[in-house]
Amino acid sequence: MDNHPVKIPSSPLVSVVVASFNQKDILCRCLESVFQQEYRPIEVIVVDNGSSEVILDTVAAGFPDCRVLRNEVNLGFAGGYNRGIQDAAGDYVAILNNDAIASPQWLSSLVAAAERDDSIGSVGSIILDGNRPGFLDSCGVGISFDGMSRQAKKGRVPPVLSGPKEVLLVSGCACLFRMQALRVIGLFDEDFFAYCEDTDLGLRLRWAGWRAVVVPGCEVIHYYSMTTGKFSLDKLFWVERNHVWVAVKNFPLVVLFLFPLVTILRYFVQLYAGMHGSEELREFRKKKGLSAIIATVVRAYIAAFEGIPRMMSKRRSFTAKRRISSNKMMKLLMTFRLPLLEIVKEGEHAGN
Repeated sequence: MDNHPVKIPSSPLVSVVVASFNQKDILCRCLESVFQQEYRPIEVIVVDNGSSEVILDTVAAGFPDCRVLRNEVNLGFAGGYNRGIQDAAGDYVAILNNDAIASPQWLSSLVAAAERDDSIGSVGSIILDGNRPGFLDSCGVGISFDGMSRQAKKGRVPPVLSGPKEVLLVSGCACLFRMQALRVIGLFDEDFFAYCEDTDLGLRLRWAGWRAVVVPGCEVIHYYSMTTGKFSLDKLFWVERNHVWVAVKNFPLVVLFLFPLVTILRYFVQLYAGMHGSEELREFRKKKGLSAIIATVVRAYIAAFEGIPRMMSKRRSFTAKRRISSNKMMKLLMTFRLPLLEIVKEGEHAGN
């Protein structure tokens, strides 16, 4: 990692929000990295998202400078982080998964990029795979024409960046948002609960004219899905339901018309991958059973279609906030489109 100090024109307050559902030992490891940040001033907000473990006492004992907000029930990624963002006082808000560890220059690198270009609404991290040292978990987020998003460049060697690199979206695992931008476009859509909510928010930022970049020096190590598990029926349900809502809320109409065809093609590719793909995918199919997996997907689509009128209403209400044309959004989606093979390769959705 680069140990050279990052020069920042000014030092705005940054609110760092970490949401946690149990896993207090993992949370403490994350918070240790937050309090080792070179950047100041910061405020640190921990959202206890309905944990059965005693998170408050653990954080109070080890990190007395943290502010802890308690949700009595688990509100998911979207609701948990929204609670923290709503309570934040910073000019910027940085969100960090509880199963991630940030390098000391993480915040200074993120803030420096945003301070130098006021057209940037979100700054993403170079996220390293904690389970595969030396390889990427994410360097931005790409998307396919059925609304499925994935961590871009997952499994590749980390890039050597000399400056900000434009991406379609940033990963909600570890990123910085300009509060001014969030006040315009709103926060995470809590109907999503978990998964794809960062994709939805990122596309709304794009529609409102804000840029998204990844910058050098902002490395984070992510031990992904330690809270939900890499594969689960719950995760399958949320991803299959929410990608429909992403498309309905955000895609230009011409792309939306391609949705059914691309979805059908993806299922054929996934069926093949499930039969002949990674050992983990085959193990998931074996443990859960093909009938349970199919039933979960059917249940997800029933829920997705029941929610379409609500998503269409949100699409219409956001129209007045759009600052780019449908043609410009179409070009962005084309530029950062991920092939179906890459979408299904890992079975890992972008974000949490």
